[in-house]
Order: sequence, then C-alpha cells, then structure tokens
Amino acid sequence: MNHTHQVRFFQQLTQENQQLLLSKGSRLKAKADTILFSEGDKPTFIYLVTTGNVRLSKMTSDGKEFSAKLCQADDLVGEMALFNNLVLTVTATVVKDAELVRFDAKVLEEVFKQNGEIAVAFMKWNAVHTQSIQSKFRDLILCGKKGGLYSTLIRFSNSYGKSHKKGILINIQLTNQDLATYIGTTREGVNRMMVELKKNNIIAYENHFIIIQDMKFLKDFLQCGDCPVEICTI
Repeated sequence: MNHTHQVRFFQQLTQENQQLLLSKGSRLKAKADTILFSEGDKPTFIYLVTTGNVRLSKMTSDGKEFSAKLCQADDLVGEMALFNNLVLTVTATVVKDAELVRFDAKVLEEVFKQNGEIAVAFMKWNAVHTQSIQSKFRDLILCGKKGGLYSTLIRFSNSYGKSHKKGILINIQLTNQDLATYIGTTREGVNRMMVELKKNNIIAYENHFIIIQDMKFLKDFLQCGDCPVEICTI
C-alpha cells in the first residue's frame, strides 16, 4: 500500500491535454547534481519532471543551503517564473537522475491562456503547493528545530511513504545532512534528535531507509489539527 497523497499537476489533466502539453516542450535527460537554474536567474524555462527528483533550495544569509521542496514525477519546476519577469528565488538541482520536459516560459503562458482545463489544473496545484510551503514554515517557526524535524519526517512519509510491517517506510534514502537542510539546522543536531527517536522506538532503520513506527507521537508533539494531508507534503 502506498501512502502518498500529493496532488500532481500533470495527473489532473485529461489524456488529450497531457499530449497537447507534451507537444509544446522538449524532452531531456539530466544527471544527478545538474543545476537547472539558480537563485537570482532570470526566468526562461519551466520543467515537468517525468522521472527522478529535483530539489528546490535557497542560500541563507550565512551561506547555508536550505531545502524548500523535493519535486518528483508529474511536478512542475520553475513555475514561479510564469506571468512575471521577477528573478527566480530558488535553485533547482537534480538529486536523482531525471527525465524532464522543458518548456519555454512564454510558450507555456500561451498554453494556459488558451486552454482553461490546463490553466485550472495549474492553479489548483499551485494553490496546494503554496499552502504546503506556508504550513512547513509555520511548523518551523512555532515548534522549533525538533518540531521542524518531526514535521519533515511526516511530510516525507506523506510524499514517499509505503506500508511496512513496522509502520511507514520512507521510500527515499535520507541522510541526517539531508534532513538538516530541510529544517535549517546542523547535521549534529539532527543526529542527536534521530538517536533519541530511535531509542524511544519512534523510528527505526532498514537498509538505510527510515521507518516511522509511532506516527501519533510525532503528530501529538506538533498538535496536528485537521489540515488536509495534501498540504502536509515535502
């Protein structure tokens, strides 16, 4: 059983409109560590992820990298460049070999103007994406580093979780350094918190994958309300 609940832009389109959209772009392959665009660049291209993962990140004032989102298949990357000429506020880095469809931003704007279904699907996906980012920062601000870690683990389980006999397995390998970049802290700080969670049987490991054994503990700490699971994603 798969636990992912994330709203995907491309999945919302009819097959006809999927083909129409794909006809407007060009396919390309990108190896891990490829930078698609950098913070401060002028917007030129929008990317649709078909396979692999792309991480969106920002540099903090003290030179640390802060990861904002991990995009996967059927997500758009660089969509914040649409309908404005503002510089990009994040860097997009391929973290797992990816296949992408690249669109010229102006061409995609015209597609949205001419096709209501595609435009509405984009607005719905973008609204959920924006709410997800806002709720993540709320958790970080109100619940501190520990709450930020717990929130990040829950979000990864909603985006990449699979049922496991011990709980929910996060089906993507995450190092403590990876987790640290999502909550704006140090690897050493995450090490201490993860050791504590493992000691208390809240999490476990299997072949370097994280298993969440006690989801209720994490949610109780954050005082999770009734927010839709779609916005509690990474």
